[in-house]
Parts: sequence; C-alpha cells; structure tokens
Amino acid sequence: LLLVMVSLLCRGVGGLLRSLAGINSSQAARCTSVSSGILGLQCSPFRWFSKGATSSEYPKRPLTAYLRYSIEQRPKLHKQYPEAKMMDLTKIIALEWKGLPSAEKERYEVVANAEQKKYREEVKQYREKLSPMQLELHREQRRQRLAKRKSVRKKRELTVLGRPKRPRSPFNIFMSEHFQDAKGASSQSKMKSLRDDWERLHTSQKQTYNQLAEDDKIRYENEMKSWEEQMMEIGRGDLIRLKQRKRFKKPRAMGVSSAAKKRLTGSSGHGEGLREGSAHRQHEE
Repeated sequence: LLLVMVSLLCRGVGGLLRSLAGINSSQAARCTSVSSGILGLQCSPFRWFSKGATSSEYPKRPLTAYLRYSIEQRPKLHKQYPEAKMMDLTKIIALEWKGLPSAEKERYEVVANAEQKKYREEVKQYREKLSPMQLELHREQRRQRLAKRKSVRKKRELTVLGRPKRPRSPFNIFMSEHFQDAKGASSQSKMKSLRDDWERLHTSQKQTYNQLAEDDKIRYENEMKSWEEQMMEIGRGDLIRLKQRKRFKKPRAMGVSSAAKKRLTGSSGHGEGLREGSAHRQHEE
C-alpha cells in the first residue's frame, strides 16, 4: 500500500513538473517508477528544471571591439608570418590594437556597442519568458560558471608566478612509485588496486613513505617562504598565506612606552617641583 501511494504521488509530481518545465517522459520516469519512487522524491528542483532553461537557448554575448579586430587581423598575420605561433600572433595584434588611431578603433567600437545593445534586449526578453524556478536555476548556473572561471584563472596565475607545488602525502608517494606496475587496465582500477595494497602494507613499511612526506613538507615550507618574499617584493601580498602574513607586517615605529612616559612625566614633575621650591626659597631670601 505504501508503494502504491508513493507511486501515485510521484506520478502526480512528474506530471506537474512536465507541464511546468517541459520535461520529457524519460526524465520523469525517475520518479514515476515504483522501485525508484522513494529516491525520486529527493530529486533537486534544479535537476528537474535543467531542461526547461538550457544554456544553449540563452542569448550569446557579442564580441568586443578588440575581438572583432583580432578575428579580422589574424588571417592576414598568419599569411605574413606562417611559422609564427598563435601566442606570438596574439601579442602582435595586441600591440597593433594599442597603437591604432582612435578613428579606426571607433569603426569596431560602433559595431560592438550596437551588438551589445541588441544583446541586452534579447536577454531581457529571454528572462521574461522564464518561470521563477528557471530564473533562479539560470542565476545559480551563472554563479557556478563564474566561480569555476575565477578558480581556473587563479590556478593559472599561480602557475605562471611559480608557486611551489604542495607537499605529497605518504600514499601519493607510494602511488607514484608503483603506479606503472599496478594491476588494472584503467587508471581508476589501478588506483583502487594501489589503495588496497597500501591498506595491507605493514606499519614499518609505511614509515619510509611517512618520512618522505615529512621531508617534502619541509621542502614545501622552505620554498613557500622564499616565494612569498618574492611576492611581497613585487606587490602581490594578496597571495601570501593568511597564517604567514604576520611575518611580513611592518615593524611599529620606535616610540616611548606608556610606562616610560609615566616615569618621564613623574620625574619631570618632580624636577619642576624642585625648581619651583628653589625659586620660592630664592624669592624669600
């Protein structure tokens, strides 16, 4: 009886979701089957509405003035410098764009601005067609994309700046030594086999890898200290680890402590009293 009630409830939920978000029958089958009815009730709303607001339907962002210029110039430069690498061509285009007269730049900027205005109108019309759930889904997807993009840029920047590699764990050292000889056809099966071998390894045998991992930690800390000093020299203190930033704080200016001030004030007051007493005696005489 419980399974029948769950099945009916799931069918009702599946029909409602199909009518609101246009979900096809194969997707709704997750919740309509009796065997997976319990799991179907735990489906995320974002997963259900993902097909109702696909990213492919979202208006594509237009090209900037610089990208339009770059696309136009790249084939010409490729013919002029057939052996040049893509990175070299990009640098040439960037330099040419920087030195381009304002009148010539304006030709690309006018087109880009017109396309940008059209894009904003299309985005507005697209969002008006979305339901609140679909709109929230789109915002969440955009936040995830931006976060992922930011993370990739951060990793790429740290690689370019030469940030030292993190220390390896004992198991990672063991795996790198035995990966080629591990059992299994795929990387996943090899890792599983190595994990099993590591678990069966005696404590005395693991000690060697534990010591190697400790040595690698020392290597990492030494290299990081040197790297962080370099980052401070080039003005990238934002890349310093939080727990290490106190090492780079500027020393406080030399000043007189409060206790010393009190002593100076007291001695000064005592001296002034002596001077006043001496002056008073001279006046009486």
